[in-house]
Formats: sequence, structure tokens, C-alpha cells
Amino acid sequence: DSLGICEELDRRMAHLVETYHDEWAEVVADPAKRAKFKQFVNTDENIPREDMIEFIDMRGQVRPTDWPADGQLHTNWKPPSDDIFERSEKSWVTVGSVSDFAPNVGSAILYGNTQLAVFNNEKRGEWYCTQNMCPHKQAFVLSQGIIGDAAGQPKVACPLHKKQFGLCDGKEMGVDEGLQIFTFPVKIEDGTVLVELPKVEEIDAILGTNGLRVLKSDCVDLAADALKVPFRGDDEKLKEILKEGEKLISNELSRNATGSIL
Repeated sequence: DSLGICEELDRRMAHLVETYHDEWAEVVADPAKRAKFKQFVNTDENIPREDMIEFIDMRGQVRPTDWPADGQLHTNWKPPSDDIFERSEKSWVTVGSVSDFAPNVGSAILYGNTQLAVFNNEKRGEWYCTQNMCPHKQAFVLSQGIIGDAAGQPKVACPLHKKQFGLCDGKEMGVDEGLQIFTFPVKIEDGTVLVELPKVEEIDAILGTNGLRVLKSDCVDLAADALKVPFRGDDEKLKEILKEGEKLISNELSRNATGSIL
């Protein structure tokens, strides 16, 4: 030990061995700690990942299907109308106690088949509730977004593509005529968190998880669609259209193949 450090290193190693503990094992064994990792704050019910997005097999491994490109089905979702729940009969629904919701982050709750996000903005002393589904790609992730403010207006940023939505009015920020999310009033009474919501059947018809699941079959299949186009040999214009379509399909397939490799 020419450096004279062996004793210190042995002491540090002994400390690590003596103080080691399996944190995840403690979480599994402790109901109070395990409750912090529930999918939904207000229920022990879970929604399997397969109910939110279709999974496909690729070379013997299962992965989520590709997100459709912007402009295709299951992207840039918009409600039938911004005020669709305006005339609905609403009631205050208990979704948990204040202690159930971590400060300055979002937490997911389940109401019927609808996923909602409740935000406890302790820094501002405010609470908000929105749909949990980001309308950009129909991913149920807004409760995992980062909350902040823009020019004094509270907002949440989607953790996937950083789309930002106002937590008060639900409008996409920084974009003219952008996307929109539903927001719902929240109040606190005697340590209990309540959200004003329409009837389960009404909200499920618009925001229910089952109706918003992203499916591979919903993506546009250019090659399959092209095969359905009738061909008439004497129509020169149709020949040109088909030739252009084949070129687009070839480019698309090449791009997808390159993306899969990467």
C-alpha cells in the first residue's frame, strides 16, 4: 500500500456492504410506498398497455406499432366541438385526498374508461384537471408532462413531443388554431380533491380509452391501397398516375426500412 489508501478503501467498501438495501424490494413490501406507483391515483384498476396502443411482433420481439404520420388517422385529434359538455349535467366527483397527489407534477385518475390528469401546482396554490390523452398522437401521457407557466399562464408540456397546453383553457400554446384539450374544474374540500365531471357515459363516448386506442390497421397502407386502383391500358393519364404512385410507394418503403434499421 505505497499510497496509504487501502485502509480507507476497505472502510468505504464495508460501509457500502453494511448499508446496502434493495429499494424496489422495500417498495413491493410496503403498501404505502407501492401506492405511489399505481397507474391511477383513485383506483387499483389498471388499463393494460395493449388497450392503449397496438403491439406488433418484429423479429420475435414485441413493440408498439409506429405512430402514424401527422395528418393521418389517430393524429391531431379534435373533439366534436369545444363545448360538447357545456350542457351536460355535471357533478363533483371525489378522486382522492390531497396527500394522494404529489406536488408540482401530474397524476393520472380513471373515471369510467376515461383517463384524466390532475395537476397539483403547489407553487401557485392551484389545481387543474385535463384529459390525459395528448391529441397530437393520442398518447395517454399528459399526467407525466412537465408543468410550468408561459407569461404567467400555467401550462403542461407533453413528455413525448413537447406540445404545450394551457391548464386553464386547454389551448395549445404558441400556435394559431392549434390543438385543444378538455379541462375540468377542481376544488379542495377538507383535504379531499373533487373534479366536476359529466356523467361517465358521456365522457367515455368522447375520451374513453377503448375508443382512442392507436391501431396499426388504422395507418394508411399505400401499397395495399394502390393495388385496388383499376388499370385500363388505353388510359395514358391513369398510367402516369400509377407510375407516380409506384414511385411514392417505393420511396416510402425505403424510408421505413431505413428507419427500422436505425
